[in-house]
Amino acid sequence: MSVLTEGFTNGNGGEEPKNGGSAPRCEAAGKAVTMAMVARVSGVSQGAISSLLNDRDYGIRVSPKTRERVFKACKDLGYVPNDLRAFVRIYPELGETCLLVSDRIPGGIANPFVARLTASLMAHIPRQPSSISVILYDEMCDYSAASALPGPLHHGTASKVLCVGAGNESLCRVVRERHLPTLILGHTHTMPGVTSIVPDYHAAARLALVRFVQHGHRHVGIVGGPFGSHDPRLAEMSVAIGDAAAQLGLTINPDDVFSGDLNFESGVVAIEHMRTRPSQPTALLCLSESAAAGVITAAHAHGMWVPGHLSVITFADHTGPVDSSVPITAVALPVDEIASAAVREADRQIREGIPADAGKITVGVRLIERSTCGSLAT
Repeated sequence: MSVLTEGFTNGNGGEEPKNGGSAPRCEAAGKAVTMAMVARVSGVSQGAISSLLNDRDYGIRVSPKTRERVFKACKDLGYVPNDLRAFVRIYPELGETCLLVSDRIPGGIANPFVARLTASLMAHIPRQPSSISVILYDEMCDYSAASALPGPLHHGTASKVLCVGAGNESLCRVVRERHLPTLILGHTHTMPGVTSIVPDYHAAARLALVRFVQHGHRHVGIVGGPFGSHDPRLAEMSVAIGDAAAQLGLTINPDDVFSGDLNFESGVVAIEHMRTRPSQPTALLCLSESAAAGVITAAHAHGMWVPGHLSVITFADHTGPVDSSVPITAVALPVDEIASAAVREADRQIREGIPADAGKITVGVRLIERSTCGSLAT
């Protein structure tokens, strides 16, 4: 990719390069617009403008107000540089959406949450047809050097950065310094300038546990993620479940927390382990639909009636029917609403500016009654 400098030509004709370069220009209102014209209108040196558009440090300090003045002048004049990096900095609303996915997320971009989120984001981006760059990132990498950044950030084509996984401090810092919206999806992050879009996990946990209690269940087990998982979404869910249980006076025994990969097989294994216990839970809260389907299948295989012998509720990231022949009672943590909120917030920040402090937007949840939760058979 070429880098815009004061001597970069835009291919619209005009003067030959002077001293190794030519002024960038475009056709606007019937005349060529040059960087010199932008400098005169904004009252800022061409060196400072070049520093802003190239995202390079030429030893020229530019305040946020000056930056806004330069970009306003560019827009008012209709200045359209050839270099895509500079174009996106002037017109961030037209830049690329970059979805960063931690390489620690099981399945990567094939993870059900990530796949549904990507589809929902594409549906909610107002400019259609839309495109999103989905890039894996390393939670532990130092991204301070531009060459280490994920492609769309390295090349300067991204103007909105969304992240699934633990926030990388150096990556968030670089994005914030570029004045780009940075949103963490699915869990809370507290770095200044970063906004988290998070389902109301506490409300979700309470909805599930209250429903169990209403049906007379006091011995509740959990089918959770891998032991020691680094997935911050699972950690936040676990904290919310613990808080809700304490509020309801429920004691969840550590032996009744069944860890696994939250796939179908992990649900089957949870039932196998549960059946070895002298005292077995009468209700299971599963943190994924696949695990819940495995639980129900294994329970039926052992002659257990759901919900007569065992009630099951799952957390789901959508409100539609689950991928199972059994209609499972679910608390929906709707990924579509997370995506919608993320697109709206990113566009708002592009218009109004990046917040100085950490922000959080909480997405509502709801209980979907189906057929797998009820009172114990007498």
